[in-house]
Amino acid sequence: MTTSRLPRGAVGVIQGRLSPRPADRIQAFPRDTWKNEFALARELGFDGIEWIFEAPRHEENPVASAAGRREILDVIASSGTAVQSICGDYFMVHRLSEDGDAGERAADKLVEVMEWTHQLGARRILLPWLEEAALDTPSKREAAVRNLARVAPEAGRLGIQLGLEMEIAGVDYARVVTDVGHPSVVAYYDTGNSTAAGFDVSSDVRPLLPLLGAVHLKDRKRGGSSQYLGSGDTAFSGLFQRLAEARFDGDFVCQHYFEDPVRDATAALAFLRGFWPKERAA
Repeated sequence: MTTSRLPRGAVGVIQGRLSPRPADRIQAFPRDTWKNEFALARELGFDGIEWIFEAPRHEENPVASAAGRREILDVIASSGTAVQSICGDYFMVHRLSEDGDAGERAADKLVEVMEWTHQLGARRILLPWLEEAALDTPSKREAAVRNLARVAPEAGRLGIQLGLEMEIAGVDYARVVTDVGHPSVVAYYDTGNSTAAGFDVSSDVRPLLPLLGAVHLKDRKRGGSSQYLGSGDTAFSGLFQRLAEARFDGDFVCQHYFEDPVRDATAALAFLRGFWPKERAA
């Protein structure tokens, strides 16, 4: 067992961004290189890594077995890099928004992932309610809120936040978070996805500020794809002004567009520090 060494306002990087990019996608669990990423993250100046738990071959993911978690803890200890959070891409396939047994099974799996998260000393699970997992009907929204509310007290007991990522207007997004009705359920805002959905993040984030646990740092074109940070349409200057005004002390995770792992992760961290220096996060 370990405890998190992460400072408040930690800056992490999502798994895979420090490994060669897959040919057919931008994000995937780096099965062959995940250990190497921990030492590299420390070398580049990141505080932690957001671990990816996805549906394909999920039983083989090290986080899903006691032996694998011991291995992860050994890598944490040797590298000095923490697991900051777990990205629950698994729940985009096995959805909490399903009615009946399917949604209940997803909620039960989430409790299991909470235990893994706690064992690793991480403090947050990201639940992506977007794309195929979007709450685009009233019945999906009701089921998702109901299933999450059932297990949220366990997150509170373990000291873990459940961060909801959505691509809807901030005022509606905030309403979903508050409808769950538990302090362990927070907003996990993705700057690029909200931009692509047509929102000006500098104003869209306002209703979420009292509920905000973490921010995914990403740049996208409106209605378009990911871009290098500063090359898309995301209103970063206004966003960081809002965060500063609200005295935001949650985490950032770089989920930036990349081709060259080291070059582009270095650039992403420098981009963030240009707006949010370490002394502001301390």
